[in-house]
Formats: sequence, C-alpha cells, structure tokens
Amino acid sequence: MKKFFKPSLTLLLPAVLFSIAANAQKLPKIQVTSVAAPANIKVDGKTTEWNNKFQAFNRTTEVYYTLSNSATKLYLTIQSDEQRIIRKITSNGITLTIMADPKQNKDGLAVTFPAYAKTQRPVYFNLKDPYLAVKDTNVNNTMADSVMNAYNATLDAAFKAIGVTGEPTIPDSTLSVFNTEGFKAVARFNRKLVYTYELAIPLSYIKFAADKPGTFKYMLQVNGPPGEVRVVDDGRRMVYTAGDGTEVNIGYPGPNNLGFANPTNFTGEYTLAK
Repeated sequence: MKKFFKPSLTLLLPAVLFSIAANAQKLPKIQVTSVAAPANIKVDGKTTEWNNKFQAFNRTTEVYYTLSNSATKLYLTIQSDEQRIIRKITSNGITLTIMADPKQNKDGLAVTFPAYAKTQRPVYFNLKDPYLAVKDTNVNNTMADSVMNAYNATLDAAFKAIGVTGEPTIPDSTLSVFNTEGFKAVARFNRKLVYTYELAIPLSYIKFAADKPGTFKYMLQVNGPPGEVRVVDDGRRMVYTAGDGTEVNIGYPGPNNLGFANPTNFTGEYTLAK
C-alpha cells in the first residue's frame, strides 16, 4: 500500500545540530559582510583563492558559503563535508534566488545547479566506503585520488545544465553549462570527498531595489526531491519517482532521510562590494 508523505521540518531538528565542526560554530549563520572577489577567482569547484575559508555556516542547510562579487559578476561558493548533505545536493541541487524589487510586480531570478533533464536519473556516490583502506598510506592516497577523479568525471558527465527562471530572455528556463550568457557553475570533490560548488551570475541579470542601489535580498535553498515522496512497505521505506520514470529509494524515514526529503533554506541580504 502506498502512502503519500508530507514530512514536517520539525522532525529535522535533531539532524540540524548533528556533527557541526568547531570552526563552523565560529562562523555566522548568514554572511554579514560584502566581499570583493579575488582577482584570480575561477569557477572551478576549488577554493584555492579563498584558502578554504568561508563567510558563514548556515545550520538550517548545513553548508558553508561565501557570496562575493567583481565589477561584473556575483559569485556563490558552497562547500559541504557531510555525506548526507552532499547526497542531497548532488541528487536535488541548490537554488539561489535573487529576490525581486518588492515595488515591481516580478518574480526573482532563480538559478539551480545541477538542473537535471526531465528524463535523467540523479547521480549516486558512495561516500562512506568508496575503497578498502589498507595500512600503506601511499596506496590509500592513490586509491583516494582514483575515486576523486572518477567521481569528478561523473559530475562532468551528469551536470550539463543550469536552471534559470525569472529571466524573460531565457525562455527555456535551462542553460547549458557552456552557455554564452555568462552563467557558470562547476562542482568538484577533493581527495577527502568534500564537495565544493561554485556559481557565477552576470550582474546584468540581477535586479536591485530602487531605494538600495547595489543591494538585494536572496534565498539559498538545498532542494528536496523533484517529485512527491511516498512511504511504501508499510512505512519502512520512502521513495520518489525520478525523471526517467524509475523509483528512487530514499530509505527508512529516520532523521537523515527526512532531511533528504525536505527542502531547507534561509534568506539574507547582500550589498555589492565596490
């Protein structure tokens, strides 16, 4: 018997506070400062130019993030070292919404990555035990590099599109990652299978409040599954139907899997660095 499942975010509270690193506790939950993008910034899924440091750690979405800007682009850098959050991000994507000026009767610009095709099944990565560790450090490092390279190749093959809504000049609501409009998004694993995602949006696509030039409100959301989640097997499993028509198993409806089944988000305000 199938039951349609409408999980409550209140059930996620135990998971929200689980395993928060000490350095995350020192960061604000929402970025509070403007940040000029480094001159050498690259949208490559790496944080070399940031020395792997972030402006905030949000405890609702459980991701580290930094918003920054150059004279022409807004950059979003996100990182997660939590396996369950990485699974959620790679399966369902992240959406950054730039809130429209409330004085204008228009929706905001929303950019989603990855944007899966309607007939595409989300990718799955074994993050818990991708290889059998041995006592030889060099062998372990070689295996870790091999897994990292294989997983990044999978990301390149699967993450082909950027979802863009709220922009009339992009009527199909989807751009290739090789678009000419100036949007760019890349995701990468490092050797420890920490996941980093970077996005660039041309400032020309962002509408600013008339009474606050250079300032906008935003919402950052780690998405839930694209389809409705169902409970099957007398409550023992949660599933949803992927774009390719196949059934995707989420697992037992415990805290971690409930977290996967629900979108989580937060809002903030950002003023362009001059």
